[in-house]
Amino acid sequence: MTGAAARVSLFRYSPALVLFAIAIADLRQLSDPDLWGHVLWGRDLLAHGSLPPNNIYSYSAPDFRWLHHEWLSEVAMGAIFDRFGPFGLKLLKFLCTAGTISFVVLAESETAAPARVQALILLVASLIFVPSMQFRPQIFDFLFLSAIVAMLYRHNRRGSAPLWLVIPIMAIWCNLHGGFFIGLVAMGVYGAALVVTDWLSGHGIRRGLGIIAITAAAAASTLCTFLIPPARDNWYTLIYSIRNPTTQYNIVDWKPLLASLTTAPAGSLEQKYFAIVLLFFAAAVISVILRPRAADAPMVAVAAVLLATAFEAQRNIVIATIAIVPVFANHLGLLIRPREAAANESAPAISLAGRWVAEIIIAIAAIGFARYSGILRPGINASGNPADALNFMNHHALAGNVLPDYAWGEYVIWHGGPRTKVFIDSRYDLGYPPRVISDFLELDKGKLGAARTLAAYPTDFVLVKTGWPAARMMDSQPDWRLIYSDNVARLYAPANSPAARLDGVPFNAVAGPAWFP
Repeated sequence: MTGAAARVSLFRYSPALVLFAIAIADLRQLSDPDLWGHVLWGRDLLAHGSLPPNNIYSYSAPDFRWLHHEWLSEVAMGAIFDRFGPFGLKLLKFLCTAGTISFVVLAESETAAPARVQALILLVASLIFVPSMQFRPQIFDFLFLSAIVAMLYRHNRRGSAPLWLVIPIMAIWCNLHGGFFIGLVAMGVYGAALVVTDWLSGHGIRRGLGIIAITAAAAASTLCTFLIPPARDNWYTLIYSIRNPTTQYNIVDWKPLLASLTTAPAGSLEQKYFAIVLLFFAAAVISVILRPRAADAPMVAVAAVLLATAFEAQRNIVIATIAIVPVFANHLGLLIRPREAAANESAPAISLAGRWVAEIIIAIAAIGFARYSGILRPGINASGNPADALNFMNHHALAGNVLPDYAWGEYVIWHGGPRTKVFIDSRYDLGYPPRVISDFLELDKGKLGAARTLAAYPTDFVLVKTGWPAARMMDSQPDWRLIYSDNVARLYAPANSPAARLDGVPFNAVAGPAWFP
């Protein structure tokens, strides 16, 4: 436990700024490729109590074991969509984002950092959160991890916190998403580091052993998944995904952080984002080096381990940021506090009326930002999906086996109906064997094996992105014919099929707005 400077909470210092940080973090209002599947399979679970053991939505791997690890998230998303529509899903995402930001603020309030330091770091962290705050079960990972980090920092600063809550949290979290294990990692690292630091300081190891005992109980609570039929694959799926060597190379958000930076187009927003993330991480590390504190060692250890996961895969950037924020705030506050104290002595005090005016201005800005970004609109933007291509297929009663772009598979499953099966979708290795994935990548990247992929499976239609290597490859295939094209998608059918003989083929159009579902 440490004493020293009085703690300041942004909830009291500037609640409007916290609202603004939430609006920033919830900026992304685009549909995710998995959203259609999450809602559809949640509905199936609600209707039947289980999901098929095999991939019945696919013609390339209909007998492959379908692995599940987020059944409770899908049940929640399916139920919310059926009751409240797309707005309900937006509200769920907003509440998870708001909860995550709120727990980050609580963690910062346990530090000795001045309010301005907390505010600056919070706003930068909110920007870092933006790409990952999507309509996906991962938002529950961020929510629960931020709650655990806030409790750990409270325990680190005050010597006590209701860490027993981690046990029921883990029992729920393990049914929501496979990322639950990161909570156990954070607890275990904190407990182990506390054992070491307390022992070195002559205080014994009782506190650390208590944390380790709670961690063990929390880990035991995850065994409830073996008693719940839809959750029995959770642990196997988690281990299978982590050990799959192809995931890191083929799925963008599994790419290492440095590789993501170096392969991003020069000058792109993506490259600038990764540069900001690295600068934020570097600044945090430097602040700890310049003002080390032995009492902070357990939380620094947690932040270091989670930082390593971010370098391993960019999808963990938010996880690392959540752990880093309070550590960074505390050490940066220690660095600048003497200067701020001197500045405060000479600066005129801000009146209560001035504070209220500032809060109102920030709140208005937050609401305006939320309106501009689409947070307050009822719909979910699904731009970039082949809405008009699927409308064309349904209008002409075209159904069958569709080889779609990887990101469009679940969209095609939803809109194609029971007569349509897909070659692949964004379940990736959880629904498809390595051979199918390899064959898809040959076509997707326009490689020499693309023709073999077309010949090896009973494919009736190919639906690819306009301007993609796969589109150029399909244009060169004499046995296939373009039947529909717009600025988003190109649809092909075998040259000898009825679809290729439709009057007016190929149809050319301009893609209109697309909204979920």
